[in-house]
Amino acid sequence: MHAIAQWHWVYDPEQQQLQIELEQGIVHSAPYKSSRLVPLHAMRAAFSTDDAEQFQSFYDALESSGIVAAQTALEASLNYLIFSRYGRPQMPQSWYFQTAEHAPSSLEVGQLVSLNSGMAESICAITSTDGEFVECMVLGGDFPLSDIKTLRQFDVIKVMPNRLQALHESHENSTDSHLKQA
Repeated sequence: MHAIAQWHWVYDPEQQQLQIELEQGIVHSAPYKSSRLVPLHAMRAAFSTDDAEQFQSFYDALESSGIVAAQTALEASLNYLIFSRYGRPQMPQSWYFQTAEHAPSSLEVGQLVSLNSGMAESICAITSTDGEFVECMVLGGDFPLSDIKTLRQFDVIKVMPNRLQALHESHENSTDSHLKQA
């Protein structure tokens, strides 16, 4: 999959919905509430070269993992681009997650890691890192953090790097239905 010049950002203030128009009339709607995005005004703007490069780099990282299905990689990459360009800054919420037993040796955008809430574990993709904190996107299904808070697929959360678990062989060989769908 490659981002192309015909892709457009579209925001409809009446619907409060940010979308990416892909080729042949296909539209991808942002899964984020408008409160999670910076204030937007009516727009229809072509993808920039930077947008295309960011999309492609993230997509290639997910696809080459061998863990993430092509459709999930496509949706995650579009949502990564939406959140990295229009997402509101967020406060860290590290307290939901256990400290890593086997932390990754390095952290890069697009890298797969695991987060463990004590209630569940989920594979996530790193969407940004600044040394002090890391933002991660949930790639699996619903991810309960507490009795009252659950992250949905493609939600992004900011945590301290010591919460990120390196993926183990068991994850890499897993057949989790939400990640390896053909």
